[in-house]
Amino acid sequence: ISQLNKLTNAVEKLSSLTENKPTFSLSEKLLLTLPEVQKLTGLSREILRDAINKKTLKAQIMGKSWRVKKTDLENYIDSL
Repeated sequence: ISQLNKLTNAVEKLSSLTENKPTFSLSEKLLLTLPEVQKLTGLSREILRDAINKKTLKAQIMGKSWRVKKTDLENYIDSL
């Protein structure tokens, strides 16, 4: 299992302990918000935005917030 899958499973377990359960689990999502990426990786918003600006992490603005493809996040983590 990849590191991202392990992190996804851990976040889902923690999410199930809260009152606000997500409509979709993180493992089912193809696009992730920066807060979701932060939860999965433990990286700060500043580090993620720096990686996006340096184009080491691919991301797009959709509406008013950034979205990261799950596969692009996996590639970024593998490059660390």
